[in-house]
Amino acid sequence: MAHTPTSTAQSTSTPSTSPPPDHLVWTTVGAGPSRQIIDEWTRYARRPAIVRHVNTWAFMPRQIEHLDEVLELAGFGRAIDDTDGDQFLWHLVREAEHDEIAARIVLHRMMPSIMNMARRRSRVFQGGLEMAINDAVGTAWMIIRTFPHHRRPRKIAANIAKDTEYYAFVRQHRLKRVKEQQVGDEMLQGTYEYQLAHFDSEDFDNAMAEAEENGVKAHHIELLNRLANGEHSRDIAKTEGVSARTVRQYRKDAVEEVRRVLLSG
Repeated sequence: MAHTPTSTAQSTSTPSTSPPPDHLVWTTVGAGPSRQIIDEWTRYARRPAIVRHVNTWAFMPRQIEHLDEVLELAGFGRAIDDTDGDQFLWHLVREAEHDEIAARIVLHRMMPSIMNMARRRSRVFQGGLEMAINDAVGTAWMIIRTFPHHRRPRKIAANIAKDTEYYAFVRQHRLKRVKEQQVGDEMLQGTYEYQLAHFDSEDFDNAMAEAEENGVKAHHIELLNRLANGEHSRDIAKTEGVSARTVRQYRKDAVEEVRRVLLSG
């Protein structure tokens, strides 16, 4: 995914080789995480409630009608030394500390850099391109939500990219990884455990209650509740006598089942 027509992964489909005329970030790939992220953005970029929310931010220089306009304000496609875009991106990152919509916009602003690093690193990365994308996007989400904007007020995009590459691909070769990153196909998914642990408790409880009423398996509800209460999947694996890989698969299945039920409701 980038601003030029390059494929990010192999696909059995035959996608268009030309970018959509109104998309800043796009991909020719027919499936996989990059396709999911692009489709997700397309669904939300014009959603009235989200656009209204963005237009309430005090630092917005004007009203917008599409989230791509925010990407442009944040320096997308501009010169690397564009100070106006860098300053706007700083405001956006500061907002992203407590606003998931702002964080999702920053993530999309960073996607060309993230995809480029994932392609480059995937040549020697265990799991190949798809796993490299998952780790890069999950790490970038964490970096964006916790970025020390008060200490690093300049070169925001470059610093996010640098931090993401270090924590996703460099540090793991020096230290045993203690975080498990996984990107999903629905908006605002960074890492499942991070999102569950920081989800508004009332909203989470309501979502779980609705999911349970609509037939989501009890053990899936229990697993998501344990993750939301701060338990790490490795600890759950130990108490249940299964591998961490098995718990990760259970987690993925649980999230997908809940998402399917809630979206169809």
